[in-house]
Amino acid sequence: MKRGTALPICAAAALALVPALSACDSKAGEDGRRPSSDPIVSAALDEQLMADPDLARINPRHAVVTPGGPPAVPIPPEDSSPEAIAAARAEAVRLVGAAPLHAPQPEPGAPSAAGMTAELTANSALAENGPGRGCARSLDYAFIWAARMPAVLPIYPRGHVQDAAGSDAAPCRLRVVTFRTPVPLGEVVDFYWTRGRRAGLSPRHRLAGEDHVVAGQKGAAAFVAYVRSRDLMTEVDLVTNGL
Repeated sequence: MKRGTALPICAAAALALVPALSACDSKAGEDGRRPSSDPIVSAALDEQLMADPDLARINPRHAVVTPGGPPAVPIPPEDSSPEAIAAARAEAVRLVGAAPLHAPQPEPGAPSAAGMTAELTANSALAENGPGRGCARSLDYAFIWAARMPAVLPIYPRGHVQDAAGSDAAPCRLRVVTFRTPVPLGEVVDFYWTRGRRAGLSPRHRLAGEDHVVAGQKGAAAFVAYVRSRDLMTEVDLVTNGL
């Protein structure tokens, strides 16, 4: 879920070092060069600052440090290894209690606003599952919400959280999390189909543009998982409400 431009945290941290190191400049030689120092610090200070809209998910409020959870980071190569995928699959089987069920073929559907921002994603989900349609206006952005997902619909095992928001403002109990996993799309769809079925939420499977959408509801409790392929990974916007 993308927002405005943000500076990488490493560049901001380098800027914070400038006052502490300013005294070194007073000792520079006549040729203007600094005396030798830690090469890592020197490299950080000399690094060109960058602005990338995709980094907005690190600091949704454009702050250098976002309280409430760790910043999102790229998935390291080792987490996409066959061993990591096998471990994630094994944990998924443990969570569903048996081999996951296979979701039916998706029904056709219209594209949605999922994946743009947490609020638009939540509004798309709540429009599909009526209760709590006004809850998206009260979303709070913090990574702690990823740890507050309902037990019946967790983040896929070993998924790497990219963004998180939520609200417990009455009568809402809304969670919106974006994460990525190296596990193939079809297996992730089957996982949420199975979890929805076993939670009694009567899930459905449809397409929304390039997204596979697994959505279910029982009374005021509802969930929607928007699952897509992105950058050789599987990306999921998972929305739950009333759970």
